Amino acid sequence: MFPKLITVYLSLIFIGQALSASDKVICYYASWAVTRPGNGKFVPEDIDPSLCTHINYAFAGLNTDGTLQILDEENDVNQEGFKRVSGLKEQNPNLKVLLSVGGAAAGTDVFISITMDAQKQQALAQSAIEFFETYNFDGLDVDWEYPNSKEGFNTLLSSLRSAFQPGGYLLTVAVNSIPGEVGGYDIPTMSSTLDIINVMTYDFHGIFAGFTSENSPLYGGVNESDWMQENRNADAAIRYWIDGGADPQKVAIGIAFYGHSFILQNPSNHGLNAPTSAPADPGEYTDNLGSLGYNEICEFHPDGTVVFLDDMKVPYLYDGSFWIGYDNEESVALKVQYAKEKNLAGVFIWSIETDDMHEFCGQKNGLLKAINAEIKK
Repeated sequence: MFPKLITVYLSLIFIGQALSASDKVICYYASWAVTRPGNGKFVPEDIDPSLCTHINYAFAGLNTDGTLQILDEENDVNQEGFKRVSGLKEQNPNLKVLLSVGGAAAGTDVFISITMDAQKQQALAQSAIEFFETYNFDGLDVDWEYPNSKEGFNTLLSSLRSAFQPGGYLLTVAVNSIPGEVGGYDIPTMSSTLDIINVMTYDFHGIFAGFTSENSPLYGGVNESDWMQENRNADAAIRYWIDGGADPQKVAIGIAFYGHSFILQNPSNHGLNAPTSAPADPGEYTDNLGSLGYNEICEFHPDGTVVFLDDMKVPYLYDGSFWIGYDNEESVALKVQYAKEKNLAGVFIWSIETDDMHEFCGQKNGLLKAINAEIKK
């Protein structure tokens, strides 16, 4: 009798461990990378589906009637971007592919109008389901930056969940790192409604601050104020969401495959919080002021000096008057360790097409491979 009970007990332990694995690698794919020049060009076939558990195809928009709006008809439909990405499931049958709607460049007015109109909510749900059936997608990711009303956001998410449930479609969101800074998050209700909550644990410091600063520190710096340590880092954000009522197994910590870049006032003063004269020029491929993708760092600053911050658990690089705070293979592995320690769902990445595709820093897809290696430990 007792051996059988022990066997059952051990089986329950193993089942519990399997159910609470921090094994999700959610890969946002910025689909406009197909038009980038030179080594920055990234097409669906460049995605390694063995390194992602989910791919979130960014972005779709919304029409005023609530239906989905395809933003790039040429690349997404005519060049079959949607089908080429969902077709990666042939190589990895466990892969889930979702459509991400919204994004930082999207306006909030159409989202607000949908939350106030049940017919528009139904139109969005039906439009999404038709999209899933047409392009073999597995669900919808809502990236509303940012909701203005808890009640309105709950209504939108609940209506989508009800419509998606019969088909088994996934519903996820991307959310602000610090919920207190916006008004639209009812965390316990979101946790019960959603499959995954992607917490955008990056962009913690602005590029116009006048001093060097990290994009995505895991922890606060020892020289930071108490307020900064309690608010402006990934650990603070994840604790905020979990303490606020989110199931850790539905929370994914964000990992940025880019950094924030600056021009130093004095190249010999290149530490953290050093005075800067301006954000650095846009990257040749990503074209964002004060920002470079990891691929651009690897290609255009191969001789830069890397310093790893033991308190924040992230590196920075300086190269003459150029300075950037970013993530490398060491820091992304530490964020995976953190996800496992906190029993999170896993990690998500913004965005995979700025990994080291051409081996300028080392191995191809170095960041994604470092993430996967740490998850499997």
